Amino acid sequence: MLKYVFKIIIKHILYILSLFIIFFLLYNLKIPCFFRFFTGVPCPSCGMTRAFLSLITLNLADSFYYHPLLIPALITTFIAIHRDVAIFKFNKKICDIYLWFFIIIFLIVYLFRLTTCKIP
Repeated sequence: MLKYVFKIIIKHILYILSLFIIFFLLYNLKIPCFFRFFTGVPCPSCGMTRAFLSLITLNLADSFYYHPLLIPALITTFIAIHRDVAIFKFNKKICDIYLWFFIIIFLIVYLFRLTTCKIP
């Protein structure tokens, strides 16, 4: 059991490190959003990198400004990755309902931001 918990902890550390590396590279290399670059339309996750960087520096107002669903997206990502891990004891049916609910809310927020030109 201890070996299983240790594997989960290592997995979490690798996920967090890879997330930081991805955001660091995107920010420092000034890589533009591919969706916006090719279509001219902002993608649904436009502003997430800047929101995440603002969240890391504890600037919650800017984080919310860049993308209001960053924190729920991080929670949803955690649930989606770990819903099959027995130690967390997630109810898979409730997780599926939550994930679909989040996707719908994410699309509604995207359409709202797109129609009101509120995407930074």
